[in-house]
Amino acid sequence: MVRDKWKDKVWYTILAPDMFDNVEVGETPADDPEKVIGRVLETTLGDVLDDITKHHIKVFFRIYDVEGTTAYSKFEGHRLMRDYVRSLVRRGTSRIDGVIDVVTKDGYKVRVAGLAFTTRRAKTSQQRAIRKEMFKVIEENAKECDFDEFIRRCLSISEEESIPEQIKEAGRKIYPIRQAEIRKTEVLEEPNGLPPYEAVGDRATPELASY
Repeated sequence: MVRDKWKDKVWYTILAPDMFDNVEVGETPADDPEKVIGRVLETTLGDVLDDITKHHIKVFFRIYDVEGTTAYSKFEGHRLMRDYVRSLVRRGTSRIDGVIDVVTKDGYKVRVAGLAFTTRRAKTSQQRAIRKEMFKVIEENAKECDFDEFIRRCLSISEEESIPEQIKEAGRKIYPIRQAEIRKTEVLEEPNGLPPYEAVGDRATPELASY
């Protein structure tokens, strides 16, 4: 007689990290709680916050602990959906991309991809200057904030500041900026010095889309 493996599986409720008030974000089945640890959940920020204006933002949560049938997760990164980014492109304007690694006040190393669009085509020197301002804004916020607040600012859901808005304002001193975004974030290292996936066990991590 063939045993139905699905009957042995238990469904675990996944909770978002503290920065998202530990709301339920999904479920995952497993026949052993140890097999749940290390799994990555992909969802949208719109679903997490119940905000229809945030469905263009994908977020990634990695499970690091299980208690009973509750799975706790950490923020692993985010990225804007490609269709959304394409919708921002306009003819006769400049797109300015920049990627920088920063360390938050509490020791998290995060890779951040910024993005800005000018109202019209900017000179190469102006684009370089805007990128420099973009990096300055991101670095200053990382030094000022703990990890949770830094990510909230990247996602423009902080009650205090929005990094995209700061980039927009800083860039305007050089050339008019139509829109600024944080296109991607990825946690590279936790304060213990280990990559996030090694910190929760010896498991391979699926890479986020390349920068």
